[in-house]
Amino acid sequence: MSEYKALYRKWRPVKFEDVVGQSHIVDSLKNSIMTNRVGHAYLFCGTRGTGKTSTAKIFARALNCENPQDGNPCNECPTCKGIIDGSILDVYEIDAASNNGVDNIREIRDEVIYAPAHCKYKVYIIDEAHMLTESAFNALLKTLEEPPAHAIFVLASTEPNRFPITILSRCQRYDFRRITTDDIARRLGKIAQAEEINITPDAIELVAELGNGSMRDALSILDQCRAFRPELKYADIVDIVGIVDETVLYKIARSISEDNTSEALKESIGFLDMGKDSMSFLDDLTTLFRNLLICKTTDSAEEIIEKSAEKIKQMNEIAEAFSKERIMYSIRTLGECYGSAKHMSNPQIGAEMAIVKLCNPEYSSEIDALRARLEKLENRVKNGAFVETAKAPDVTERKATKPAEPEIKLEKSAEGGQEWKNWKKALDSIKLESKKLYTYMFSARAELDGDIVVIYIGNKLAYDKVSTAEGKQYFANVFTAVEGRPLGVEVLREGEERKKTSAIDDLLKKKESLGDVLTIIDEE
Repeated sequence: MSEYKALYRKWRPVKFEDVVGQSHIVDSLKNSIMTNRVGHAYLFCGTRGTGKTSTAKIFARALNCENPQDGNPCNECPTCKGIIDGSILDVYEIDAASNNGVDNIREIRDEVIYAPAHCKYKVYIIDEAHMLTESAFNALLKTLEEPPAHAIFVLASTEPNRFPITILSRCQRYDFRRITTDDIARRLGKIAQAEEINITPDAIELVAELGNGSMRDALSILDQCRAFRPELKYADIVDIVGIVDETVLYKIARSISEDNTSEALKESIGFLDMGKDSMSFLDDLTTLFRNLLICKTTDSAEEIIEKSAEKIKQMNEIAEAFSKERIMYSIRTLGECYGSAKHMSNPQIGAEMAIVKLCNPEYSSEIDALRARLEKLENRVKNGAFVETAKAPDVTERKATKPAEPEIKLEKSAEGGQEWKNWKKALDSIKLESKKLYTYMFSARAELDGDIVVIYIGNKLAYDKVSTAEGKQYFANVFTAVEGRPLGVEVLREGEERKKTSAIDDLLKKKESLGDVLTIIDEE
């Protein structure tokens, strides 16, 4: 029985064209080989599984190949085969994660002066090179400054920011990009066909997404799933890997947009009770709201979000139900609850707390939460939840032929306002939503002048907080709910006199704020 070989090892690229998603790099390296313009030191950097080490090995073979083909190694000549099986020692691969000391680099420095035994070049591939110690970097520096003509160094790293600038300045730097989901899916499809793995297209797409830009990670996931059953489907991948099913996330997001705490909790708890990880759930829900924000703020979400066209369409539909402020509040709340859940003995409580807070922005006094609450109140007012309309007059008394519409009688304003009798009730309502805002308003006073509540505030900080357009709109919604009829708001500093306006100005202002809800009746 032959030894089993993991897919990511079996399908490691053997020529430049096999390296997925890095054409900008492989084309440059091939051209440098064909034109004999090869540098002495290279830095390959990028996230894991993007092909850095594989490209370095192909590069080393191509430099020494006896029969190169358009810059590619032939992989058939004795030199290529000797490098592949390790019998030729002129290509050195060093893992700096475990060989990061100055002595390891000194061995290279002492050995590099000797000519290669079989090849044209000695190639030193230092993987995870950012793990080298400061003294090791210093020992390497001299060699990089004045290398022998037969020596080439390739440093591979996921963290180029940890390199000394003196090292960076002596290397040709190549940045490996995260591989797109489409590129990974195409490669997985070819490998699955060659390996006779029966897997549905949507399951391949999910595995590609789970790879998160890494070809190696995607192949490892496919390797893990291949023995599950004869035909792998989307639901099988979800069960095997233990991820959050996106269809569940979409249902939860829709429930949140409808402020349906009961349904959102039911979906979340049902999913978590199946043994799914609470932290992963919060993380995936945060990613969904990040994607919703992109859908809400751009016209080209498909260029940013690595999802299928069908999934982006669904996310666009969900995003329509949210305001940008509500999404921002949700992302911030999920981050806070994630941090809290990490320190809980039962992280599921943190996940459930997040769902409740997302459905009820009134539980938070943050500015995004205040805006989300304003949005809810505005929608309720828009839908007529707080508007009490007067009884429609007899149809015979009206000359207009259009259908009767809601009317509001406007009282003529007195010279000055009177203390508003519902001010304390309004404060109690504010206190239930935000104790912080209640503290600001506690010492203020309010007068009712017709359909305008005039708030007099002594504290400058409180005045600055409340007198914004968002603040006045919020109070107008609260006061409308308390009074049972549409009210406007004016905010003044204590001692400041109101500007006199004509009756026509008052009517125009009210007509503008109340829209078609308002019909002016001549009482003369």
